[in-house]
Amino acid sequence: MLRNASLQIAPGHRGVLVGPSGAGKTTLLRTIAGLEPAVEGEIRLNDRRIDELSANQRRTAVVFQEPRLLPHLGIVENVAFGLRLAGARKRERTDRARQILSEVGLSGLGDRDIRGLSGGEQHRVALARALCVEPDLLLLDEPLASVDPNRRESLRALIVSLQEARELTTLFVTHDRSEAAELGQSVAVMLEGTVVQQDTPEVLFERPASAAVARFFGSTNLFRGMVENGAIAIGDARVPVEGADGPATFTIRPERVVPSHDGLLTVTVADATYLGTTVRLTLAGAGFSLEARVAPGTAPAAGETIGVDLPMADLWRIPGEEPPVASGVRVHD
Repeated sequence: MLRNASLQIAPGHRGVLVGPSGAGKTTLLRTIAGLEPAVEGEIRLNDRRIDELSANQRRTAVVFQEPRLLPHLGIVENVAFGLRLAGARKRERTDRARQILSEVGLSGLGDRDIRGLSGGEQHRVALARALCVEPDLLLLDEPLASVDPNRRESLRALIVSLQEARELTTLFVTHDRSEAAELGQSVAVMLEGTVVQQDTPEVLFERPASAAVARFFGSTNLFRGMVENGAIAIGDARVPVEGADGPATFTIRPERVVPSHDGLLTVTVADATYLGTTVRLTLAGAGFSLEARVAPGTAPAAGETIGVDLPMADLWRIPGEEPPVASGVRVHD
């Protein structure tokens, strides 16, 4: 169920809607597309209200997680299917379909059978089909979730390239925070049916509006306490922080935690897990725990006692939950 799901995407920009499974992301996308009714609020596209229009009048196109291609039609016919429904002549829709196929890297494959395509190629055909109708808004519902990692990377680059070339307003739904950061010029976080924060990827990762957003973006380091004389007690130490005295919650990203021989905090490495490009350290202190990410060559071993610093510039004071916003979805000028 959606609750006060307010979302804005500037014309010609890529917006990403990110959140855990079951948060309501697909429901919101389907509501924008007209595949599910809006119970309240309004949806506007280019300053035109569309929630009262049928799905085929909204000038939106949807790419789903599965390509949903029509097996009895060839590749060109699949790509041109929307134009066929719109009454375009065969020559016009065939020429347009072949042009789009070339743009998605499938030039010369138009006459092949759908069943002979790889998974990545099928997703390219689905993307071409969506672009062929020249929508005002492109909606992508986790279209890369079932694609293997190597193809996923190239398809992400393709989506960005095509979107930027067309200056096409686009909403991409994903549960992958790294994918959201890579694709989104603006990213909206949805938790339990509500868009709780929308901003640039950098702000969401570094300056979350709530503890829930911090946790979703991988910052499990949360410290609640009383700021007194510009410092907060963490374990047996007082760590300098910015802001006024009083109750506060701070967070710091794992990669900003700095191991140091003479660090302010003394911790024991409870676990060191190799992740390929980094090592995740689980650190236990006196009444607190920390997670850190360090380069493999610099990682201490499990069981070692080390010092760590929490740089003041990287300690973010969480402002608390934002006030409720008006319901609706607005894609505005």
